[in-house]
Amino acid sequence: MEKFTRFVGNLKSLFYQVTETGFAFVAFIVLVYLLLGEDSGKFVISVVANITLLIGAITPQALIGIALAGVLLYLVRKRS
Repeated sequence: MEKFTRFVGNLKSLFYQVTETGFAFVAFIVLVYLLLGEDSGKFVISVVANITLLIGAITPQALIGIALAGVLLYLVRKRS
């Protein structure tokens, strides 16, 4: 059981690292777009366009739901 717990912990750590790397990559692409504007290339412009569409699709109700889920997660972890 200890081996399995260690494996799950390592897997969780790997997922966090991949996620952080992805967010850093997207942030870098947005920075390139902010610096170069329309001359930044098709890939950068398409990523920024997709981010814009995603932000436009998120409704206030979804934001409230995400916030409530975050608060619940915080309270549950605080209790443990």
